[in-house]
Amino acid sequence: MKLEDVIKRIPTMAVDAVCVARQQDSAGDYSIMWVNDAFCRMYATTRKDALRHDPFKLYHWDYVADFTAALKEMSEAGKSNFSQDTLCLRCDGSSFWGGVSFVEISSSDDEDAYAIIFVRDIDDLKNREQSAELALIENEHLLAEIEAVQTRLMSAINMSPDPFGIFDARDRLVIWNPAFAETVTPNPDDVVAGMKKQETIEMMLANGYFDDAVGHEEDFLRDYMKDWRRGNAGSRITRIQDRDFKVISAQAPNGDRVVLRVDISEQLRQQRELESYAERLEEANQEISEQALHDELTGLGNRRYLNTRLEDIVSASKRSGLEIAALHIDLDRFKQINDTMGHGAGDHVLRRVAEILRSNVRKEDVVARIGGDEFIILTLCAKDADAPDLLADRLIEEICRPIPYQDRTCRLGASVGIARTPMIPAHDLLTCSDIALYKAKTGGRAMKAAFDHADLDNLKSVKRLSDDILRGLECEEFLPFFQPQVDIETGQTVAIEVLARWQHPERGLLPPSEFLDTALEIQADGRIDRIVFEKAIAAGRGFFAGSEDPPVLSFNVRLSRLMDAALVSDIAELDYPGRIAFELVESIFLEEEQASFFERIDALRNLGITFEVDDFGSGRASIVGLKRIGPDRLKVDSRLIQPIAESRSASRLVQSIIDIGRALDIGVTATGVETEAHSEELRRLGCTRMQGYYFGKPAPLEAIFPAQQKKSRSA
Repeated sequence: MKLEDVIKRIPTMAVDAVCVARQQDSAGDYSIMWVNDAFCRMYATTRKDALRHDPFKLYHWDYVADFTAALKEMSEAGKSNFSQDTLCLRCDGSSFWGGVSFVEISSSDDEDAYAIIFVRDIDDLKNREQSAELALIENEHLLAEIEAVQTRLMSAINMSPDPFGIFDARDRLVIWNPAFAETVTPNPDDVVAGMKKQETIEMMLANGYFDDAVGHEEDFLRDYMKDWRRGNAGSRITRIQDRDFKVISAQAPNGDRVVLRVDISEQLRQQRELESYAERLEEANQEISEQALHDELTGLGNRRYLNTRLEDIVSASKRSGLEIAALHIDLDRFKQINDTMGHGAGDHVLRRVAEILRSNVRKEDVVARIGGDEFIILTLCAKDADAPDLLADRLIEEICRPIPYQDRTCRLGASVGIARTPMIPAHDLLTCSDIALYKAKTGGRAMKAAFDHADLDNLKSVKRLSDDILRGLECEEFLPFFQPQVDIETGQTVAIEVLARWQHPERGLLPPSEFLDTALEIQADGRIDRIVFEKAIAAGRGFFAGSEDPPVLSFNVRLSRLMDAALVSDIAELDYPGRIAFELVESIFLEEEQASFFERIDALRNLGITFEVDDFGSGRASIVGLKRIGPDRLKVDSRLIQPIAESRSASRLVQSIIDIGRALDIGVTATGVETEAHSEELRRLGCTRMQGYYFGKPAPLEAIFPAQQKKSRSA
């Protein structure tokens, strides 16, 4: 068969793509011999390029195997054609769905065999089919999910311990769980689909399930249904079979009414228990607060109560324009009652004093016990009124009256200090009334005293000095002065006592008597000691550098500084070329000192520190105490030295101290040596080390050792 004969069989107006392919060999390979115009358009090619195209490449590579299989199946079945929908591949690489018909044309002679391939573009149809299939699959999945959700929802509803039911728009029961049926009737089979809401309520009433409806069932039913029709059932809390339920009702858009009865019995029980616990806790808190703010023995307020009420009374003063007066009461001879009659008598006296205080004040006044036998009263009074003074007089008079105790009589007195605004700020009342109390006690027993302008001036002066000390510390105005200690046999200065001085920018050089008491009150003495100590060591290190036998540096050290945890580390870092001695006041060398004190002494001795007892003879140190401490030297108090030149008894007393030192192998230094007569008498008594104005006043190192200064400069 010739190609022209094959082409004649093809409709000339075909809209489908048509190509004619000739079979090349028995293996079934074909080559394209002719295509129509529709083919060129569908495959985006030209006729010339199409004639070079492999027919198998008309198919998408993923579908070539399907075409080959169909061709084989056709041949084996003895057929001459087949059709299939497949994905076709254009010459530009794009793809489309095509309906392919393959027709094999052969003749009985040995002429060439041909195949006609018809391709119809079914892309849109295929896409619609796929979309429909996807939609169907999606709907099936959605339906399965809905069914699963419904199954889970029904399982949850049935498993819920809370009654649940749904009534449709016509008020008929359509869904319920077993818990719902159990709250309606003892026989769950009595609950059926289609029951009206009112029928379920009537059944519950008939079974006596509404505890709060017993005896007035008709009224209950009428009110309940009225609320139901109005949609108010959700606000109802009711009791069913001794259980508390909260009825929650909601209406769906389709008219269904969902009813959920939540069992809140346990919640209400816990709430009632919680409320009861909160009440008990509040009572306990009030009791604890009362105990925390009040003195257990007298029932009066304590110091915390006083601080709290002070704010209240300050506010009341601002509102009323009245002044505030503070009365500080201290009992006279109370310690003697405790010591001689016992603590029972002391407690009895304190309770009686508390009664006296309460009976003499107004309800709005504040009364507190702030110490063992100290009390405070805060009261409001008019300007310049004498009410606080009159109150103090009454209290002194009543407290001084004998107080019977068992078969004995307690006699005591009271001193009262008074301070009031506006002379001083309210927050300083307690401090100033204490100052006034001290003034009353120094003036005699059973007296009152008021904080006045002189006290105020003194307080301001102390405040200014306190601020000035702190400023002086910041500016490092405190410095060491030195006083020599001389060996009378050689005339050499063998030790130097370091003394604190304050180089004040306005008042000049100040001795400790001008600032030490105030520094102790504000606890700045430790800082001063440390600064003077460090400066003295630095000065001595530079001044005596290279000296073969530098003098001992001797420091006055209080017990608080001695026990300071930083002292040992401070000394361990020193590099003074000579020895260092600590002078301790006699009062701390007593037998009853704690073990930690002796441990500190041993630790400092291990660092090379020696110890001296300062002002010996002014305190009450015993021989036993001296032996226990083992000081290296005793410094005799200057008050014992002053009269020795004129008084034989004074001389014998000093002689006895020197003898004690010899007996205990302790060196002795005489202080306050001001004249040659003092020096000669001490030499006669056997004292070889002396200190005083006779040998030199406290001064800088260069004033004591001018020659050493020149040597130091030349070096």
